[in-house]
Amino acid sequence: MDVIDFYRKEVRAISITPIITIIASAISQGLILTVIINATVVMSPETSNFQFLLLYITLFVFFIYGKHHCQQKVACDMTHIMKNVRLRIADKIRKSEFQAIEKMGNERIYSQLTHDTGNITEFTVWMLNQSQASILVLICSIYVFFESKTAFVLISILLISMLFIYFAFFHKSYDAILSTSLKQEISSMEMFNQLFLGFKELKINQKVSNDHFQEYSQILEENRALKTESGYRFITQFMFAQTSYYCFFGVILFVLPVFVNAPVVVVKKIIAIGMFIMGPFNMFLACVPIYAKTRQAVTNIDTLETELDTLLQKEPKTMGESKIDFAQFKKIELTDLTFTHHDLYGDVSFEIGPIHLNIHKGELIFITGGNGSGKTTLMKLLCGLYDPHAGLIKVDNIPLTKQNSEGYRDLFSLILSDYYLFDQLYGIDDPDDTYVKYLLQKMQLSHKTSIIDRKFTNINLSTGQRKRLAMISALLQDKQIYIFDEWAADQDIEFREFFYKTLLKDLTGKGKTVIAVSHDDRYYHVADRIMKMEYGQFVDSA
Repeated sequence: MDVIDFYRKEVRAISITPIITIIASAISQGLILTVIINATVVMSPETSNFQFLLLYITLFVFFIYGKHHCQQKVACDMTHIMKNVRLRIADKIRKSEFQAIEKMGNERIYSQLTHDTGNITEFTVWMLNQSQASILVLICSIYVFFESKTAFVLISILLISMLFIYFAFFHKSYDAILSTSLKQEISSMEMFNQLFLGFKELKINQKVSNDHFQEYSQILEENRALKTESGYRFITQFMFAQTSYYCFFGVILFVLPVFVNAPVVVVKKIIAIGMFIMGPFNMFLACVPIYAKTRQAVTNIDTLETELDTLLQKEPKTMGESKIDFAQFKKIELTDLTFTHHDLYGDVSFEIGPIHLNIHKGELIFITGGNGSGKTTLMKLLCGLYDPHAGLIKVDNIPLTKQNSEGYRDLFSLILSDYYLFDQLYGIDDPDDTYVKYLLQKMQLSHKTSIIDRKFTNINLSTGQRKRLAMISALLQDKQIYIFDEWAADQDIEFREFFYKTLLKDLTGKGKTVIAVSHDDRYYHVADRIMKMEYGQFVDSA
């Protein structure tokens, strides 16, 4: 997608006011130039230049007001456009399937919603100034035409020749580099995130840390080489522009007199014009790499939206209230459920199933098994985050489909091993203050944090404390089914006792269904059933 296409898509109604003001401002700037040149020609100690001064001030006021008004209006419009783009993409992301977003990767989406939208906003300011500069150049060209038609023809031939050379040899040089550079930026961002996310593993193993750092250094070096090459190409373009600029002066000073006996005053005026338009000329030069970056940014955002639209078109609409109320369910059946993980090359990396499992309302089930046995994948299948590749989930004999999956997922509250702790109680309009205080006291967090206006006052806590805070959020949601993936693993003995002997019993006593992944065999007796997994399948149960 081109930059112009992007603006046409995002701007629903084009306001004529900024266009009028920028044209008026540019014309005023051009007329200021003519006033300066003509006033310089007639200036003498004996003559009064009051009329030039008055005209100069008037045009200057028009120029400043028009440019200021236009830039304010465009800046306001661009903030609205970028807000709408980010909201639209965020809305499509939240409506997409979990597995699809997992494959896209956070780093790519972050880059395109921050770095790319920033490039578009930056280019808008440049484009506005360049539009004004282009009008100024047009006015200067008209002025040159009336001063000397021969000079106008010579300058036009020079300009057309330079533009042809530029677009033939320089214009497309940025695109390939920018595309490759973007991929390198995402790779470097991923590696840098690994430095924090895998800090413990890197800190404990110096060889792993050195190897990881070497890989990160290599990626940065490749990115540096790309940026250096881009810089070299920009320098080449800049030198070409400088050559063109001085060719202009050479034509006026040395070629023009050969074709016409131009008065010295005319030559001086045209030289003055050339010196004045150096700013707009350099601005055009600076816009070239910015335009290339913006075009790449627009393409990236359009590609992301197209991918999200494709994902959403493949699935029936699921947002909104389901027509079926699952809250009063009696039984959930998993029949012949299978799921396969694939690596980047499409090869099977892990699979689970076929899974057969019946879950009754109010039941407490423990899922056990070694690392990599498929427990977490099963939990994601059970709650609807993953779609099974085969098999069926039924709720009271009603098959789970895309049309009713939103209502089904609303049954669950879960704390997985890679849970995210929000700093606000989203989706809970009016939490019970008494119950909140009770939970904070029970979790021994009342001295660490509190909830004010649905927000936690502090979430910078230890790993175990953050999990307890996540538990409070889950309990306040008051869902029908709770999934806990080794919640007690990061807790001391006191809270393990509370979790297994008090909390789980309280939940099932209220008719809630609980599925807990656990390795604490000393507490297995509190469960109604214990299901063990190995290599993606249940091997025995109790």
